[in-house]
Amino acid sequence: MTPEIAPASRHLPPAMPLATGMPGWVWVASVGAIGQGRAAGDVRLPVRHEGVLRRVAAGDRVACFAPDALGGSCFLAVGHVLPGGRYVEHDAAGREWACLPVAYLPSRPVPLAAVLDGALAAMGWGLSLPVGLMRLDGDSLDAIVSAVGGHDPDQTGMAFPPVRIASLEDAD
Repeated sequence: MTPEIAPASRHLPPAMPLATGMPGWVWVASVGAIGQGRAAGDVRLPVRHEGVLRRVAAGDRVACFAPDALGGSCFLAVGHVLPGGRYVEHDAAGREWACLPVAYLPSRPVPLAAVLDGALAAMGWGLSLPVGLMRLDGDSLDAIVSAVGGHDPDQTGMAFPPVRIASLEDAD
């Protein structure tokens, strides 16, 4: 895979809201991987899992879910995919990440229980989730956006460095 140049601007103007009612994606990753992605303005998966990124289009909504957040599983951020296509980045440990540019809204962590309803419970949320991207219906994503969005990103209350959990060891 040939690395592409990352887009220069990945920040969403504060007045621009996310579209409602449309299905989107949940990015399930460690707190560390989500923190790196938010700092870089992207969604990132290990290169060996980049195939799923081909299904994600510019304008799609993304909610970030970390099962290893302090205090329990949390949704950490919401945003939308920007035009610009996939590109590859390398972290300090030399790992390759397949990335898509994302504009994140100001947000705060919200515990899973705060947005868990019948639809999410039926999907097995909080029991066992695969690391990566998974499709989510518009109503469930709207509930997550409503709970997480519109908050100061510098007031996240997250502790870094993140706790490493065994099931995510090669994803973060």
